[in-house]
Amino acid sequence: MLKSIKGWLWSSGPTWHYRRIWLDALVATAVINLVAFLLFWAIGFSVHEIFLEDGPVEDLQSLSLAVAAVVAGIAALRLSILARYVAITTACIAAIFFMREMPICRADTSFFCVSKMMLPITIAVIASLLLIATVLFELRHRGGMLRAIHPRLSWPLAFTAVVLGMSQVAEKRDVVFAEELLESYGFMVLVMSAIWLFRFSRRQGAAPVGSGRKAVSAR
Repeated sequence: MLKSIKGWLWSSGPTWHYRRIWLDALVATAVINLVAFLLFWAIGFSVHEIFLEDGPVEDLQSLSLAVAAVVAGIAALRLSILARYVAITTACIAAIFFMREMPICRADTSFFCVSKMMLPITIAVIASLLLIATVLFELRHRGGMLRAIHPRLSWPLAFTAVVLGMSQVAEKRDVVFAEELLESYGFMVLVMSAIWLFRFSRRQGAAPVGSGRKAVSAR
């Protein structure tokens, strides 16, 4: 068993080209949040209000998730096979988090919100679509899932999961500032992933994932 896992981990296969995604997402998160902080602070928001639940920072997070979902969805329509599945997965994950971050409708929140009843239903529908896409992908391309979840290809999503997990730890410890910044960072990785997929979807014959020495040497 361990030998099989080791062989799978060391096997050649699809590789995520964009190795600098973590750094670009970090820089983008820092710049966007700094600009937003200075802007809202200048117009009278307190630090607490800026990072408050459903505050300006969370609105920016929702915007980034919407961008990631839409861009990855468009890329999925243009890509094929494995790259398409990666794009679908990215779009669905972004859409699920978008719904999760959306405020619950209350008396003082009725425009950009979701009802308590529709929230779990919508998330379940999106998750079901991802599950269906996964099953169809594996049925049409036997062994495709083993290639899709290989760390060499899936590490950006795994990295996002780690960052968002750290944000949950910060939330449990009631460190709101760290929680929101970590969430913003994790969501920005999804945005960068979606943009990267879309960029390559516009090039015929090119794909954001590849195999062999060429893929490893790419940025």
